[in-house]
Amino acid sequence: MPTFERSIEINAPIQSVFDFHMDARNALRIASSGQKFASIDGEFPLVEGAEIVIKIRQAPLPIAQTWRVRVVEIVEPVVVVDELLKGPFAYFRHEHRFAPAASGGTVLTDHIRWKLPAGPVGRLLEPFVSRLLTKSFTERQVATKRILEAAAMQCR
Repeated sequence: MPTFERSIEINAPIQSVFDFHMDARNALRIASSGQKFASIDGEFPLVEGAEIVIKIRQAPLPIAQTWRVRVVEIVEPVVVVDELLKGPFAYFRHEHRFAPAASGGTVLTDHIRWKLPAGPVGRLLEPFVSRLLTKSFTERQVATKRILEAAAMQCR
């Protein structure tokens, strides 16, 4: 099963980074250049067992997709895990990991295990989807860093 993992250091307290991820509506603020969120519905802040429904258009696809995800684990302030119940992947598990950085900030890691539907056809599309995930989560992490570091500076 394909795996994606990327980390970034954010000069903000771990609790601030964790709290930011407890409100999935923040995805609107950090969307990558190829994404357009139509809606994000659910219970915020997140709780274990909560379901979130996200409508998103991901370029180059011409129509919005509906993702239904369930929050399967929350360990404050170190991890939030969600799994896809319904959407474009046969399997999608996203772990948002938070760890103290040596500098005093936070290391945010997105760890994703995923699988496309359609067997051999899906496997042919894996390199394309892998590049899309890399682009999307790189941009999302950079945006998260920008937002949270600006907020941390205002608090000083």
